[in-house]
Amino acid sequence: MGWLRFRSLVNWLRSWVTEAQNGQTEGKAKLCQLPPLWSVSLRRRLADWTIPDPYVTAVGEQLSEAIDNWQTDPKASNNLVIFSSPVDDTDALLERVIQSAMLEGLEVRYPLPWNHRPKDVQSITEQFQQALDDGQDQAEDIEVDDPDALAQRRVMIVVPPLEQCFLRCIGGWQGIEWLRDTVGQQPQYFWLIRCNTWAWEFLNRVCQVGAYFNCQVRLPELDKAQLASWLIPFAQRLQPETGHQAETETEHEHGDEDGEPDFEDWSWGTLADLSMGSAAVAKALWLQSLRLRETDWPEKIVALEDHWSLPVPLQQLAPTLPGLPDLEAEDNYVIHALMLHGLMSRSHLALSLGQGESVVQVRVQMLRQAGVIQVNHQGLSIAPDHYPKLCAQLSNNNFLTGEH
Repeated sequence: MGWLRFRSLVNWLRSWVTEAQNGQTEGKAKLCQLPPLWSVSLRRRLADWTIPDPYVTAVGEQLSEAIDNWQTDPKASNNLVIFSSPVDDTDALLERVIQSAMLEGLEVRYPLPWNHRPKDVQSITEQFQQALDDGQDQAEDIEVDDPDALAQRRVMIVVPPLEQCFLRCIGGWQGIEWLRDTVGQQPQYFWLIRCNTWAWEFLNRVCQVGAYFNCQVRLPELDKAQLASWLIPFAQRLQPETGHQAETETEHEHGDEDGEPDFEDWSWGTLADLSMGSAAVAKALWLQSLRLRETDWPEKIVALEDHWSLPVPLQQLAPTLPGLPDLEAEDNYVIHALMLHGLMSRSHLALSLGQGESVVQVRVQMLRQAGVIQVNHQGLSIAPDHYPKLCAQLSNNNFLTGEH
């Protein structure tokens, strides 16, 4: 808790100073924000951008090592838990890790067809039981200490993220308890499990999952060099075609100091600190730093879906954290529930808070308008750019968090 508060204070001071400097820069260079239509398009492209290599390497190496131990040692752990923040999407990461890791001869099974919490939370246990019924029958005939059983260890089971397998309400984590007990009873299977750190802290308190799932890896914090090597190629693809570049070079010869930015010589260290090394937060803050010169504002705003490059060059300010609105006590509980459960529906949010859906909707609407939470067709979630300050906010109010 103490380190989180100190880090939050440092980031607040840095953002405060940078905002003042950015204000002077914007006025002097006559910069303006991107057209909303372009921001939406770039946000969509960033969501589909490649997974950072350090994520793939860290998880892939740990997965390969854990599977190797499981296949050669009868008493080795038969599971691996991948920890992430509540704003990190691990679906694409998991797909790439499984494709790139050395998993020759290993059958990968996805027993449940969903990655987002089913409408009937009480049915999760039953769904697990039905999906894994055949495996339970086979497990009864296998001796854990029999070396010959190692030859049968050829199946990896991938379960949905744990935060999507429970709800903080009466009877809401029975599925987690069933899974916890079942994994230990089926050593012939290797279990790949994901969980956000906030949900893990809660589940470890109520059903001691850490004592059962003890092989763990957390997504590493990305440093400035890793963020730069990940996002600079994206930025370079957005730069305009050579025709506009030649025009810009001519302007430089006549004293225009506001040409195309040097993406390599940017505030990557600041971005790494403010984002807490999270790829999701870094993407959001980087996108918010983009600007256009007022003289480059297009006469007609058109969608960017058909081509990568922009018609005009991008400019950049130093990254800053957005300010939080004045939050009431009820808001903290809504935010904490979304941290704990990840993406969730309004009905599940209301159930987890023990309040009526109409009451919760009022707080949701206010937080959405303030940009603190975001909404899509799958449900509600925390806006990544607000994650660092929300961590400090909840920690200062004595909520159980997943950051230390």
